[in-house]
Amino acid sequence: MRSGTLAVVMVAGLSGAARADVVFDFEELAGNSDPRAGDFRVLNLEAGGLFAVVQRTTNERFTVWDSAGQNVPSAWGAKHLSPVFDLLRNDYMQMSFSQGLRSVRIEFGDYGQDHDLAELWAYSEINLGGGLLGVVTGEMGDNDMRWDDPTGVTLFAPAGELIWSVKFRGGQDPFFQSTFIDNIVVDVAPAPGALGVIGGACAVAAGRVRRRR
Repeated sequence: MRSGTLAVVMVAGLSGAARADVVFDFEELAGNSDPRAGDFRVLNLEAGGLFAVVQRTTNERFTVWDSAGQNVPSAWGAKHLSPVFDLLRNDYMQMSFSQGLRSVRIEFGDYGQDHDLAELWAYSEINLGGGLLGVVTGEMGDNDMRWDDPTGVTLFAPAGELIWSVKFRGGQDPFFQSTFIDNIVVDVAPAPGALGVIGGACAVAAGRVRRRR
């Protein structure tokens, strides 16, 4: 699905397939050598039995950047989330999950000669709904992709709560959404029989899992 709004559906929980410490690293996706290409409005992902839907809060475009031949830390591989199609002030990437999470960690990186801020917010329901569970920020060094390691920020769910969606961005005023994102690591909470919410394309894959059972 390359365009359109988020299609929300309920599906059977995937606790039997999903496991703790699932990593979304974008390496299996077709990337674009232009980091500003704007290939997607909605991106459906699956890793370790966990489904996720990514989009921007303004429904603006973004892409998966193929950095082959560029100076990128080896731990990032060659594919990375790039929201730099349009640098909007009140705009975030948002990500909803098919199962509740105990923690989320995201890495940010940049090439510019500026000092950026990484931001991560977590919510108790999909699509940034329910209660705000926490906010964490991290300072990004100048030109950190070339000289230093990317900046990672981690947010843990409060006791008795689970994270079902997050929003995040990196940059500085007026260049928000100007950094690259990779290695989204989530700790999936075991929840037998739980219900998850995923995007339209993910629903098809989830239905296949359900029918096999």
